[in-house]
Amino acid sequence: KLQFLYFIGSKNTNMHRKWLLLAVWSAALAPADCACVDRTLVDGTTWEDSKGRDCMWYGARARRCYLYGSKYKNDWVAKEACCVCGGGHEATAAPTSVPTPTSVPTPEPSTAGPTAGPTAGPAPSCGPRVRRGWSMLSCAEREEYVAAVNALKTQKPSEYDDIASMHLYLTNYAHGTSAFLPWHRWFTVGYENALRSIPGYECITVPYWDWQRDDADESMSTPFRAKTFGTMMGVSGWPDYCVTDGAFAGWTASDGRCLMRNWEGAGFTGTMEMASIITTNNAFAGFWPTLEGNPHAAPHRFVGGNMGTSRSPDDPLFFVHHANVDRMWALWQDYHGHDTVPKADMTEAMYVPTPPSSGDPPVSELQLDSVMRFEVDSSGRTLPYFSSPVTFRDMHLITDMPGEGNSYTYGTDNLADVIGQPSSGTWDLVVPGKAPKLTCCGDGTVDGADQGGAEECDDGNTVDGDGCSAACVVEGAEGAGHTQVAPTKYLSDSTIEALFHKADEEREKNGGDKAAMFKKLAEAECKLHAADYLNDIPTDWMKHMNIDESKGKLFAPCGSLL
Repeated sequence: KLQFLYFIGSKNTNMHRKWLLLAVWSAALAPADCACVDRTLVDGTTWEDSKGRDCMWYGARARRCYLYGSKYKNDWVAKEACCVCGGGHEATAAPTSVPTPTSVPTPEPSTAGPTAGPTAGPAPSCGPRVRRGWSMLSCAEREEYVAAVNALKTQKPSEYDDIASMHLYLTNYAHGTSAFLPWHRWFTVGYENALRSIPGYECITVPYWDWQRDDADESMSTPFRAKTFGTMMGVSGWPDYCVTDGAFAGWTASDGRCLMRNWEGAGFTGTMEMASIITTNNAFAGFWPTLEGNPHAAPHRFVGGNMGTSRSPDDPLFFVHHANVDRMWALWQDYHGHDTVPKADMTEAMYVPTPPSSGDPPVSELQLDSVMRFEVDSSGRTLPYFSSPVTFRDMHLITDMPGEGNSYTYGTDNLADVIGQPSSGTWDLVVPGKAPKLTCCGDGTVDGADQGGAEECDDGNTVDGDGCSAACVVEGAEGAGHTQVAPTKYLSDSTIEALFHKADEEREKNGGDKAAMFKKLAEAECKLHAADYLNDIPTDWMKHMNIDESKGKLFAPCGSLL
């Protein structure tokens, strides 16, 4: 069966491709309405999109075939694969004669907005989406999430890179304007749906990096572990600063260079300050610039490298960070009762279009009912997770997001618990409560999960009977293959022993907590004598790594020991 298909492509304001079919020769011609009722293509194969949805699925939904198909081959979307190419008709028998060449123009989508919801999110069996704090996830949940991110990068590298490129291309549109919070809300949902497109991770959600809990100890923030996002020491150093440990070691960024972090340092906004920002800003016009300031910017600056550029989504830390930024907006909305106001009744207290001082983008593109932009580059192309038109109004409530299964809430929330009862009376978008930080043995960092000041159990879980006990101690009877991992030390054993004795003496003399006294003494010792081997490192590298130039010492690794 021979076909000659010629297409002319152009784009309209909704960034949808308009395909004009000039000539089709086929033994079986699809009807003009493109019903998409079967799933057989003219070459005898079957068509499915990346989520396993066939032509019948698209045909049962108004205009889905035109708007929302994924790729089959030659960049066909469902419109071409199901309809034009022979899968969109009930008759399977070939006609007795070859039909006359026919021109079948595809209707242009309306610029008034979508007639069907965005690309479907989770399967119903996943249940509601609930985003939880990274520090509250179990060790297995953390490893599952980073595995999902790696699977997306490995299986769909061009899509992952396009997501970063989209952020780069729309930097001026999505930053320093009223689009900042709404745009990043849908951007994160789209990324979450990209993760869910990977088999085995259909129900994954993006956790939030609850950095406000770490404002006094940024270098020990929970994501910075060797088994997940990588440690502060896991970089190659000047001049590249390539990530060398963690789940994303050796990654290539969208610009073709290595994934970089140079740990420039910046103080996180803490719990009490965030509580004040949420409760004292009554209008959106004052809240979003405050949130985009240090609360949002500090984690970008602290990590540095790709995170400090417009290509920041190259670093998987970006999305757990922006999930937390989005959570702060949800907390603000919840506290002030905006969650009880329907989209149709939004007021200026909830959104005011604000352009940058440069005037680009113009205020006309930032109106409440303006369609948000999600193109990858100047060609206007986008990704299937962002192909459906959505407006700023659509981003009003996380519990009423466009599309099937895209709504979500936030789980147990320490910040909501600190704030107390909201002015609206009840918390609806988050669950107030106290939740401790969970630690994992075998994560490459000496922390609360480890015993005796040493990193214990190299298998990274807390399952009894596998050689590593729930108490994070190697089980003697079943310890084959499991070894205790010695910590990286920047103070000698003799110095540590001497400091313990000194802390004991101070406690007996003045009272107080021995552990706190030891930490104070050890930190002082670190600043004087730790990491002598760094003396020969170039000065510009030392500056990037927060090294005291006068002494040539690196403080952060010493802090991680403690």
